[in-house]
This record gives sequence, C-alpha cells and structure tokens, in this order.
Amino acid sequence: MNSKVKGPLFMSLSALSFATMGSFTKALSVYQFSTFQILFFRGIIAGILIYISCRDKSQISLGGRSPKGKKLLFLRSLFGVIGAALYFFAISKINLANAVLLNNISPFWVIILAWIFLKEKPSKEGLIYLFMIFIGAILVIKPKMDFQVVYSLLGLASSLFAGAAYTYVRHLRTMDNPKNIVFWFSIYSGIFMIIPMFVYGFKMPTYYQLILLGAVGLCSAMGQMFLTMAYKVAPPSEVSIYQYLNIVFAGIYGIFIWTQIPDIYSIIGALVIIGSGFLNFLSIKNKK
Repeated sequence: MNSKVKGPLFMSLSALSFATMGSFTKALSVYQFSTFQILFFRGIIAGILIYISCRDKSQISLGGRSPKGKKLLFLRSLFGVIGAALYFFAISKINLANAVLLNNISPFWVIILAWIFLKEKPSKEGLIYLFMIFIGAILVIKPKMDFQVVYSLLGLASSLFAGAAYTYVRHLRTMDNPKNIVFWFSIYSGIFMIIPMFVYGFKMPTYYQLILLGAVGLCSAMGQMFLTMAYKVAPPSEVSIYQYLNIVFAGIYGIFIWTQIPDIYSIIGALVIIGSGFLNFLSIKNKK
C-alpha cells in the first residue's frame, strides 16, 4: 500500500475515531463530569494504551529524541491540550455536529498562522476560501446575544489551537516516531489537567462511567495515532481534506444517538466550509 492510499486511509480512520470520541464525551457530560476530569482520564488512558502497544519500548523516549524535538513536542502538547479543553467544553454545551464542524476549521488556521509567523502568503484562491470559511462559521455560530454564541466561539477557538498543534506535528515528523509523539501528548494532557480537575471538583466514576472514560481514551489514542501516521506518510495538502469526514461522522452520531437535527443555517454553513476545504484541496493538488 503506497502513501497515496495510506495517507487518506489513516486520516479517514482518524476522523472516525475523533467523531466517536466526541460522542462518548457528550455522554460523559450528561453525568456532570468536568472537562478537566475527562481530559485527565483521556490522556492517562491513551498514554497507557500506546505504551502497551509498543513492542519495542525504545520507541518511547523521555520527552523527545532531541532538545529541539522536546521543545516542539511540549509546545504541540500545550496547544493541543488547550484546544481539546475548549473543544470538549463546547461539545458539552452545543450541538455535537456544530462543535465538531467549528473545530475542523483548524487546517485554515494553519494557513493564517503560516502567513503571520512564517511570511508564507496564501494564494488569491486561498484568501477567497478563507473568506468563505469565515462566512460558513458565521452561519453555524448564528451570532446573537446569548450563551450559545459564547460556547460556539469557544468551539471556534479550539480549532485555532488545534491548527497550531497540527503545525508542530508536521514539524516533528522528521524528528520523532508517531507513537512517541502521541504518547507524550497524552501524558502531558493528563499532567496539565491534575490541578484544575481537583479545583473544579473530582467526581468518582461508576463502573459504567469508567468504561465511557476508557472509550474516550481509546478513541483519542486511535485518532491521534492515525492522524500522526497520515501526516508522516503524506503531506497535509494531500490528506487534510479527509479530516472533514469527522463532521459527517459526528452528524450521523448527532442525529441517530443524540437526536440533534441541525438547522438550515448550520447545514448551509457546513456545506460552505466543507466545499471551501475541498476546493482548496483541488487548488493545491492542481498546482503540484
């Protein structure tokens, strides 16, 4: 199987894993678990599962395989954890598909960040697609003076931090192996959440709730592994479009499990965002 097949396959499996994780997270929010506690269990369980799955334990190195790699790995984890915290909080408060949709704007934040910090000016087509994404996000958020807008904006902010994290993942591809990157992201996630988890109140889970927490950790580990493997075998321009399958899977979960039917504005916004992503993908591919 060559990279032309592996990249899209891994990214599609990552999208399915993350959408499933979102549904389990939604289930936990019903039991009043704080975002911090869910993230703590997600990180620790995912880290343990990844470590167990390593046949060669030398794949896991202390913090990273080089001084620069350690720094990048820490920053990837920091931005990833902030993004995940905002995303999980948004999931607990708004429509699942909308939260996932806003979070999946992250590839376009990568373009903006590269423009600001790396002076990589996007093409005219890229600027048009960015404007279309902005319009699509407005349709999903539906600005009005209530808390739903605040929660939606937090979901949008989660995509900014996720975009920064994915940029570091791409940098790390030549410095480290996927399992070590995901292992330390998971462990850092758990460590960062210890203090806020107890500050906001630790809730002792029942056996059933512990299974849900384990499922969140398992899906997170699978999603991160497939994501990292996708970026390792193929460039973002070839695989990032498949991240949008996350929206489709989340929409299916939202309708059939949570009976959350998106309104017409959210549907139009989703089509605008996914369509812009697809056109941007074709534009980059044709140039190459």
